[in-house]
Amino acid sequence: MMITRATPSLRLGSDFILRPVHRRLLKSVVEAYQEDPEGAVSALPWLKSEEDVSLQMSDFLFELEIHSNTGRIHFWSIHEKNESDSFVGMVGLGDELVLKETDWNLGYWVRPQYRRKGIAFRAVSEIFEWLISKDEELLVEVTVHPHNDAGLSTSHAICREWGGVEVSPDLHPIVIDNRTVLHHIHVIPLPRDDGVDETE
Repeated sequence: MMITRATPSLRLGSDFILRPVHRRLLKSVVEAYQEDPEGAVSALPWLKSEEDVSLQMSDFLFELEIHSNTGRIHFWSIHEKNESDSFVGMVGLGDELVLKETDWNLGYWVRPQYRRKGIAFRAVSEIFEWLISKDEELLVEVTVHPHNDAGLSTSHAICREWGGVEVSPDLHPIVIDNRTVLHHIHVIPLPRDDGVDETE
């Protein structure tokens, strides 16, 4: 059974920090969307590009802030440790699950200039370490759109490091806003099974 707790701030080495998501991020999040709308929609498939993106993001951040405070979900904004506190992206654990047996749905989104630097992977690893420090046994799912190359690369790296597996080689249909969108699904058990038999 999962323990409910508020979302904490987490350090990511000496160069980045993870902070609980809040509404004051709206300007930075909209700017990040405008840099790469297609990539943002791949990571946040509920976004409707034909509607007011700023309003959608405002509602999204408001809900994340409320639910993160109660521990129902956990979402962080990633920031570079510099004078401008640059917004890098977001990573989070949601409760809208595709598979019945999983506890969390993991998601991540990184701005174009910060991609392919391993930042999302590092953020996820830090979050996983936080989860397993609470002595919980969890199953985390990752759903990635097949055209989201950066997202798939990160998902594969997470699975290699944490012993995750793809549910099947077939794409899974996921209904988002009354649309069926095919996704890859990976599952990661926590804590990681290192294959060590402690009875020996």
